[in-house]
Amino acid sequence: MQKIKSITLRNFKYFFGKETEHPQNKIELDKQNLLLYGENGSGKSSIYWALYTFLQSAIKDPRSEIEKYFDPTKDQNLRNRFAQPDDESGIIVEFTSPSGGTIKELKRNTDRTYSINTYKDTFTEKALIGSDFINYKFLSKIYDFRNSEPINLFELFVQEILMFIDFEEAYTEHNGSLSTKTYASDWWKFICSAPSELPYNGNIVSVGSDEYKRFKQNTIPKFIALLKRILVDIALGANKYLQEDFKEDFTLSFDTENITCDYNKKLSQRAKDGKLHKPKIPLKIFLTNPNLSELEKEVKNPHTFLNEARLTAIALAIRLSILEMRPKFQNSARILVLDDLLLSLDMSHRDKVLDILLSDSFINTYQILILSHDRAFYNMCKNRIQDRFETGWIFKEMYQHQTDTGIPCPFIPEQNNYLDLAKKYLKEFDYPASANYLRKETERVFKYLLPRNLCLHFKEDKGMVTLQLDNLISNFLKYFKELGGNIEPFKKLKEHKDLLLNPLSHDNTESPIYKRELDNIIEILEKLNQLKVHTIGMDDDANQHIFELHETDPAGDNWVVKFTLKEIYRAIKDLDGSWHLSNPNCYFLTKQNTTQNTAKVALGNTVKLGQGYGNIRYGLKIKTDAGDNIKDLKEIIFKDGQKLIDKLNA
Repeated sequence: MQKIKSITLRNFKYFFGKETEHPQNKIELDKQNLLLYGENGSGKSSIYWALYTFLQSAIKDPRSEIEKYFDPTKDQNLRNRFAQPDDESGIIVEFTSPSGGTIKELKRNTDRTYSINTYKDTFTEKALIGSDFINYKFLSKIYDFRNSEPINLFELFVQEILMFIDFEEAYTEHNGSLSTKTYASDWWKFICSAPSELPYNGNIVSVGSDEYKRFKQNTIPKFIALLKRILVDIALGANKYLQEDFKEDFTLSFDTENITCDYNKKLSQRAKDGKLHKPKIPLKIFLTNPNLSELEKEVKNPHTFLNEARLTAIALAIRLSILEMRPKFQNSARILVLDDLLLSLDMSHRDKVLDILLSDSFINTYQILILSHDRAFYNMCKNRIQDRFETGWIFKEMYQHQTDTGIPCPFIPEQNNYLDLAKKYLKEFDYPASANYLRKETERVFKYLLPRNLCLHFKEDKGMVTLQLDNLISNFLKYFKELGGNIEPFKKLKEHKDLLLNPLSHDNTESPIYKRELDNIIEILEKLNQLKVHTIGMDDDANQHIFELHETDPAGDNWVVKFTLKEIYRAIKDLDGSWHLSNPNCYFLTKQNTTQNTAKVALGNTVKLGQGYGNIRYGLKIKTDAGDNIKDLKEIIFKDGQKLIDKLNA
């Protein structure tokens, strides 16, 4: 499968200039999934619309429908408002796979010519068909109807869905030949354009012509029959999500019996209206509670009965069901872009949606880009991803920024760029701005160094949120000291917490004392950034990943004790290069004298690793009241046949 290696935006929406002067304009994904936090107004949705515009360009016709987005003279242009008329504007996406790669671009050049290699391009069209873009606006459209108005999803399907539904049957052209187009959107475009292309007798359509009869008696009924067939399949898939994943107590149905479409309806014995009467797709909900009678189970107007979270779950279930029906092409890209997808969901529904998105079936099928302006959701999602995956994801954050000349633009820091930006503002004597970025860097580095339970806490309706900076500093100093680390280089950070929490709290933010404090914080953070975390292993409820502890008894016999992890096992590398290990809960499985090749002895107890090792030494009589021959666990624990210290230093 092809995956995106990089996305480059040049003078597109919020992204000003070119990547040569503004490196944030080139977003490196390197084939990985992306979780991106973007504060309001930072340009997050520009990435969503760039990819959407890019893939949609494959089916735009004529080519001028693509060019208008980059032409400063067109009202629909998406150029950055600060760009000069002849500045280059465009979207460049680099795809790559083990078998090779390709670069696709939409550009208006400085000489006003266009470089577009996505127009009617097979690769880009296949990527579009296999991909999807979902944002909160789509989800809300499913219930954006008046209370007195029944839900009709046809217009939503026309705008968002039909282009991805393959009827696998072509329609017949007016001349009687079979077309080469099989997608529902192509059928509907033909039906909408047909009335103006049929034969006419003066101002009245020729009802006796073969074209008219074929269109009214064959094409329209066939479209409705194929649409109904697809809707039944969509409902089946959506109900599977509602029942199995969302655990809802209702199912949905499209009222296919009442879906009709007609052209040139009879008004009287001799008069017809000459109009195309579009179909309606009514949505019904049926409660599954067995205590309700059959009449009481039907909910005719779901948007007046269900809350917003459940209506959003319905919209998602429908969209995910359609996604499963998409065709799969070899050596093509499949991208799933989600922009503030879960804003209207409560915490329980957010959890369920994340479980779906992070399941093997989605991860192995799509390159996923999750964009959010909700910091709490970003943190929750990031923690879930980090717990589940060691590789395959990158995390980015976007903030409002401006160029040296005051033009608004995004700022997308790399892992250590908060610190770089703080130094930049310090040199420019903007001390409050420097302090603000130092606070962001302090929070970032502690979230990297600390286990989750020491840097996050749960808030009702917000999920997991970051602790206050004061708590983060205290937790780190205590945690690192307990691991055996040297906390002396970091203790003074506690003295500077007030400045970090509130950069404007000082009486004189231009004083040399203020600058000296900032210099001291930078020095401490540079040392903190030298600490390295290594995740030795994850918690293992299934007891599949077995560790071995090797010990020798007083007789010289070698023993192997096998255990699994019930907590994450972490190590931190200190400034002097030494490793300090955490003390996780472990499940001790067996012990065996491998010198004598005796039978394994079942243990079956869950204790902290340190206590478990102590119990083993007591059992082997190498820990007595008189002495204790304790060894360095890094030297005697093995994972996958390799000594732990060797894995850490690899």
